Amino acid sequence: MKEWIFLAPHFDDVVLSVGGLVWKLTDMGERVEIWTICAGDPPFDKPQTDYAKMLHIFWGLGEVNVPYARSQEDAACCRVLGTTFRRYTVPDCIYRYYPGTDDAVVKVPDDISTPLEPGETYLISPVTDFLRKNLPEGCELVTPLAIGHHRDHVLTRTAAERLGSPLWHYVDYPYIIREQYNLVDWIPAHAEQISLPVTPEGLKAWQDGVACQGSQIVLFWPDDAEMRLALETYSKSGGGATLWKF
Repeated sequence: MKEWIFLAPHFDDVVLSVGGLVWKLTDMGERVEIWTICAGDPPFDKPQTDYAKMLHIFWGLGEVNVPYARSQEDAACCRVLGTTFRRYTVPDCIYRYYPGTDDAVVKVPDDISTPLEPGETYLISPVTDFLRKNLPEGCELVTPLAIGHHRDHVLTRTAAERLGSPLWHYVDYPYIIREQYNLVDWIPAHAEQISLPVTPEGLKAWQDGVACQGSQIVLFWPDDAEMRLALETYSKSGGGATLWKF
């Protein structure tokens, strides 16, 4: 029995991208954990930006403890997929400020996909150290490709790469669909790959898992039914069924 650690930049990224594959691994008897990297609380000494407040309203979470509420959604999702979970303490980029300043990292949507340089590279080493100290020996580590260049996805992949060992990679969904990237540009020709067909049972678990992340559905679809249809369409095209190791 293998042990798989899937790295999620945010609570919903693994289930969105490869929920059916994860369910299949657990159904096969493999042990799977989902480690969310940007699961920390907002800084207590900084105000929330107008952009973060707007997202909270959009997500339907208002003034509640949003990271905690999302962690509860994620716990329900992991139960559906048959996985366990772990969280690290980097705050989501919408809550971060550049060190020693009152300059928010993300003030408008386009800031989310700007490079980590120069002000946030300090985050990479602590994440790498967390992984190095806590990863089970011999586990299979899976990281996002960072398609879409979301700064938290880039942070997660970069920190994992600094471990110096080959990694499995998953395609970031729905970024691969929304931006229409070509996978050939992201995956080396020599990459090893594993594919697990998404069965009807796996598709349902995938859809039900994403449904648990209810606050995030509005970011991508008008309602639950459209989410389920989109995942079915993506699955039929072969999406979400393959990992690449390089």
